[in-house]
Amino acid sequence: MKFKLLLMYMILFLSCKSDLVKKPNDLIDSKTMELIMQDIMLMKTISRNYKNNIQEKNWLGDKYIYEKFDVDSSQLTNSLDYYAKSPKIYLEIYNNILLKMETSMDSIDVLAKEEVMKIKEKQNKVISDSIKNLN
Repeated sequence: MKFKLLLMYMILFLSCKSDLVKKPNDLIDSKTMELIMQDIMLMKTISRNYKNNIQEKNWLGDKYIYEKFDVDSSQLTNSLDYYAKSPKIYLEIYNNILLKMETSMDSIDVLAKEEVMKIKEKQNKVISDSIKNLN
């Protein structure tokens, strides 16, 4: 009885061990995939917020990604599938993208605050010049 139970566990263990995620021959490396996924996320955000402008000028699309990174649709699909089925690698890629996005947002925030300060300084100068002219 113990032998049958042990044999059943071994068969179950070995059957679960099979390699479900096969690495495609034309796999896009993880750094390039990170850049592609970042661009795709940015494109989706831009198209969601500026839908009318994007549709009129046809700025963003799959063709942009294919040309920029010199990949084709099947290579991109196979690579996306591979990375999505490899959670450790996918999580690392996703975390790197989030880190880059946060850094970009911080930089944009600093630049925006600087611009606001310049505008306020100009407005204060105009107001003080106007007051001087009135006197």
